Amino acid sequence: MTDFALFLAAGLVGGAVNAAAGGAKLFVFPMLLASGLPPLAANATGTVALWPAQIPAAWAYRRELRAEGWSLARRALPVLAGALLGALALIVSSEGAFVAVVPLCLALAVAAIAMGDRLTTVAARVSPAGTALGAALLFLCGVYGGYFGAGLGFMLLAVLSLSGVADIQRANGQKNLLALVINTTAVPPLLASGLVDGMAALGVLLGGLAGGWLGAFLVRRLPARPLRYGVAGLGLVLTASFLLR
Repeated sequence: MTDFALFLAAGLVGGAVNAAAGGAKLFVFPMLLASGLPPLAANATGTVALWPAQIPAAWAYRRELRAEGWSLARRALPVLAGALLGALALIVSSEGAFVAVVPLCLALAVAAIAMGDRLTTVAARVSPAGTALGAALLFLCGVYGGYFGAGLGFMLLAVLSLSGVADIQRANGQKNLLALVINTTAVPPLLASGLVDGMAALGVLLGGLAGGWLGAFLVRRLPARPLRYGVAGLGLVLTASFLLR
């Protein structure tokens, strides 16, 4: 029961953070580690547990997404391939190799969350990426999402902006769908791998539902930028604690 309460708390914090500023995995992963799960299992469990929360976000933009047609399908293919590669790379990784890579993943996540929309603004100022470069960047986003995934949404928004998607509503809709594609691709092999802890995944999922409501409540009442900086600052503390463990 104590472990399950910790899993619920991890989901509650992750769901609230995701709704408020993005980056649920940045918080769920260390909390699952604190419960005693090995790093690989904590990462795989977090990915599976947080996956259902992305479905409503993609569904909310279904009308905008219908108009995208073939251009969206072209963008989905490289992220799908990258996500499968990232998930398989995680499955075959040793604990030592994964632990060595995690600090870089956490640093990327903290930077992406701290920059937030400015990451998209910076990308928009750069010359638009050609088709091949855009596909390559989306593929790398897919690899990162399948392997770890914290802060993925901000990275996808930046790549979409670089690829010429200027309208924020179009970009958000595509980002949500591409993130769903990445995690939907990664979840089956992760489940089949035996890395996922079922009780932990259920606890995080249930806590995340309540946390999502809490995060939405906070968003309506707190300024967005200080909230995002607070999340990034706490993420930095968690990253440092992982390095010093």
